[in-house]
Amino acid sequence: MQRKEMRAPVVFTLIRNVTIALLSFISFPFASQALGSAAMGMYSWANTFVYYFLIISRLGIPLIAIRECAKVKDNPEELNKKVQSFFVLQLITTALSFIFLLAIMFIGKDTFIVGDTWNLIFLLSINFLIGVFSFEWVYIALDRVFYMATRAVILTIFSALLIIVFVQNDHDLFLYGFINILGTIITVILNIILLKKEGIKLSFKRKIELGYLTKSLLFVFGITFLITAYNQNDSFLLGLLDTSYNSSGAYAVGVRGIEIVITIITSLSAVFVVRTTRAVKENDQKSFHQIVSYSMNIIFFIGVPAVMFMIGLSSEIVGFIVQGSPYWTISAEKDAITIVILLAGLMLTYSIHDAIYQQILVPLNKEKIYFFTMLGALIFNITFSVLLALFVFKDNVVFAIALVTLISEFIILITLLIVLRKNIVRHVFSLNNLKIIGSSALSLVVTILVKGFLPLTNPLSIIGVSILIGGVLYLLLLFIAKEELVYNQVKGEKNG
Repeated sequence: MQRKEMRAPVVFTLIRNVTIALLSFISFPFASQALGSAAMGMYSWANTFVYYFLIISRLGIPLIAIRECAKVKDNPEELNKKVQSFFVLQLITTALSFIFLLAIMFIGKDTFIVGDTWNLIFLLSINFLIGVFSFEWVYIALDRVFYMATRAVILTIFSALLIIVFVQNDHDLFLYGFINILGTIITVILNIILLKKEGIKLSFKRKIELGYLTKSLLFVFGITFLITAYNQNDSFLLGLLDTSYNSSGAYAVGVRGIEIVITIITSLSAVFVVRTTRAVKENDQKSFHQIVSYSMNIIFFIGVPAVMFMIGLSSEIVGFIVQGSPYWTISAEKDAITIVILLAGLMLTYSIHDAIYQQILVPLNKEKIYFFTMLGALIFNITFSVLLALFVFKDNVVFAIALVTLISEFIILITLLIVLRKNIVRHVFSLNNLKIIGSSALSLVVTILVKGFLPLTNPLSIIGVSILIGGVLYLLLLFIAKEELVYNQVKGEKNG
């Protein structure tokens, strides 16, 4: 029953994320071609810089808040108390984080933060200042999947249209930044308006009670900051090593499709973490493992073919994003293709260890395992990124940093699989997932062979036809192999 119970939330979340991904993949090339590698690199670096302070302001609160609110969502009084407590705490941490950001900005002005970068950082910092009022974690805890999906799709369509219409050249960099934070502003307004309908009433007369969560919050904050530092380290280092921001721009384009797929997969944790938390609370081991198994099934179902097709279509993907733009050099395009090939595997590895953290370690209150794993990976990543970029691949820092990131990913995943082998290994190394790998590989080979005979030159046409052919063949092979996700869905539909 676990899979049937979760099917609707998973489907709604997937529809939302796939739609957003497609719209982003359409609007991003317009922005990349208009802004060029330097301006896009500046935006990517500034956004990375601000994101560090966003994570400091969150203090790991949203994840813990989801867990705690999910436990009491059927008790209005307790739910209100917890929402109030977490909101006040986040207000305080956000204010402190913004003050810290301003201090660093003024210290770094005219040194490592120069020119328009300073103003761009200030503009993007609005995003996390108003984000504290979004209460998104409340809607996740209450399982309001349909509302969040509908809202996100509409806002993404709106933002994409604004980018296509108004972002025409590198002079529109600040307009591009404002459009990207406009979605947060509208989300905050809608969420606050609908908060009362969910029975949430804020009263500052209530006593804030978070003492019992101090240890969890500190660990989750540490983990969240380490994850951010680890995820953003490559872009941040590239901006420091190449002040022209061309390398950062190539990197941003190279990882764009990868980040979209990772977002699609990891966002499903919002569906699963509520349920694994409930299973742990009720000491229901059978349900717990069913949920984890279902989660890993979906990760492999999306991640494996995404990795293979991303590598196989790497030149077409980059060509589609930057095609015809006078602001992109041949070397920048080659760097972007290299990034796609090297880091495509992150769509699977990152999604797996993120699921392990959110769906297993957090409900079991074993966050410290992930903390020390990520700490070790971050130290390794920074150390060897700098060493390889400065001494081994001095003429190709993009390759150096991407290579170290790839190695770091495998270190994290292998460590977690060894430490948590009783809880996760059987769900990762399963016959069902082997069917997915085999079907993906075979469909890619057939697609590449067929592609060679098609009279297509436009990158988007090649990508679209390849995905269509490969996707249909992939699903057909999975059905023939009786892969659980596809086979059960089809047989279930036939049975009414």
